[in-house]
Amino acid sequence: MITASDRGTQFAEALHGAQGEIAWFDSWDDIWDFAASLSDDTPVVSPAAHQFLQRGDLPDADDPLRSIADRPVGVTVAALGIAETGSLLLIERAPIDRAVSLLTRHLVIAVGQDDLLDELADGFRWLAQQPRAAAYATFVTGPSRTADIERSLTIGVQGPSRLTAAVLT
Repeated sequence: MITASDRGTQFAEALHGAQGEIAWFDSWDDIWDFAASLSDDTPVVSPAAHQFLQRGDLPDADDPLRSIADRPVGVTVAALGIAETGSLLLIERAPIDRAVSLLTRHLVIAVGQDDLLDELADGFRWLAQQPRAAAYATFVTGPSRTADIERSLTIGVQGPSRLTAAVLT
């Protein structure tokens, strides 16, 4: 069993290996300040994250895709993180939450330091114990990557081109 500090270090190294970024914060206010500093536009915030932030642009329920697509910054929240892989588990019950994590250019995903688990298998065990949590669950590891048949890698075509894990200490 590794310590919480070692788990955080391992998570950061794995996430960097997947071209993701990590930042450590003491509060949701600090996460907001960081997200807001990334662009002149107000970040779009998933309803799941809005309950903690109490600010930011919520997607327009009548036209969510138009209100989210290609926004410079989106903020959402992860259920947990995996130190082994640098992955974050998103449980997005509503399509509008999924849209924020897929359609913004720089996605900031908040996760608690106490919610970092050691291995991917631990994440699957946790998920199996959640009642109805797995209706839509995604492990996200770094920004979106796509390669064509000639193995030409492109970042950000089918999702965010930047991803920052905002770890709450």
